[in-house]
Amino acid sequence: MKNQPERALVLRRFPWSESSLVVHVLTREHGRVNLLAKGAYRPKSRFFAVLDLFDELELVWTGAQERELKTLVEGELLVRRAGISRDLGCYEVGVAILELAHLGSRPEKNERELFDLVTKTMDGLESRARKGGGKSAERLRVEFELGFLKLHGLAPALLGCASCGGSAPPVAAEGAGKARAWFSAGAGGRLCGTCAGEARASGRRVGTLPLDVLAEADRMYLAKDQANDHALPEERLERVRDFVERFLDYQLELRPRSHQKFLEHANRNSP
Repeated sequence: MKNQPERALVLRRFPWSESSLVVHVLTREHGRVNLLAKGAYRPKSRFFAVLDLFDELELVWTGAQERELKTLVEGELLVRRAGISRDLGCYEVGVAILELAHLGSRPEKNERELFDLVTKTMDGLESRARKGGGKSAERLRVEFELGFLKLHGLAPALLGCASCGGSAPPVAAEGAGKARAWFSAGAGGRLCGTCAGEARASGRRVGTLPLDVLAEADRMYLAKDQANDHALPEERLERVRDFVERFLDYQLELRPRSHQKFLEHANRNSP
């Protein structure tokens, strides 16, 4: 039985035979779907040059809902984003986003919000790759990761206490050091002094993070819909990314491949 035409993005693809291809796609209505594109490598195939990463597609497939691998029968290109593949920085960020979308999507479940978050970020990367203006690829990466956390109900508390909901005053800075705040990934984010002590007593790992990093991450939530935002020094953006990706890895209980090289570096937010 055929499904109705469905908007889709290719998340992963790999050869199935000399001429066929298996693709994992993210769709708005059916979440993650695994498809067999028979004869996709043949020059005269109706899928030739259609199943590329980053592009938005309209697909039709057959197969019972319970089947893990369905058969692709129709494919049409809706939005070509060829610029991303021509810019190394945008390409690396695009691949990282697809990896997270694969990890965060469910099979045969509505994933409209995730689909829209991915497509919006891909549009930003395409614009960056072609025109060079707007937000940087790295900025788009961090905003996507924050949006991904929020979408899955995992966003950290950045300004107030995650435990009691009250204020979370800074920890007294030593010497000329930057002001910091108590923070625990296991307790949901920023903490006040009392809740930090209770979290530590219960066996949770509690540390501190710089206030400027937490404030910047919060501003990124507010600026995510703006084409141009306030200038952000590269060094600070790196520290925000370091914080966000370590928190994300904790919540996922794994380290995505796209995080590994960046997080080999010592924690950029250590005291």
